[in-house]
Amino acid sequence: MPQDTDESLPDGIGMTEAVEKLASAKARACYDAVKDDPSYDGFIIIGADTIVWKDEIMGKPVDRDDARRMLDKIRGTYHYVVTGICLIDKSSGSESVMNDVTAVHCVNYSDDDIEDYISREEPYDKAGSYAIQGYFGRYIDHIDGDYENVVGLPFYRIEEALKAYE
Repeated sequence: MPQDTDESLPDGIGMTEAVEKLASAKARACYDAVKDDPSYDGFIIIGADTIVWKDEIMGKPVDRDDARRMLDKIRGTYHYVVTGICLIDKSSGSESVMNDVTAVHCVNYSDDDIEDYISREEPYDKAGSYAIQGYFGRYIDHIDGDYENVVGLPFYRIEEALKAYE
């Protein structure tokens, strides 16, 4: 149930604080949309937001030059993929917020590799300009953390958190 949510963040916000704030805002907007509707009684609302972090939040590239800049910044080093998750109990309005962080280590790919990759469609609708599950996966050396978090949603964290509602 997508909601129109303000995703602006204050300057200097940290990576975990940023995703938790965004996940909470998304879940709270959904909660506000259904809180008076009894057909949603017993539901748990899940809001989430994922960012790529390498000294800054790296969102979706605005153009080819931005994609090149991001891919250059993460090559031969590591960066973080951070997901914030917010659960809201529709019945009580109580909120639980958490995050998951995965370190992604990239090989030292070449300028030609970057040019080849940004000539494809894949990087332009992805935070950090890449999809680990796509063509770019060949440039990942290893990860420390949950692969599903890098793809977009750490299901195991959500499953564990939902046990509190049983």
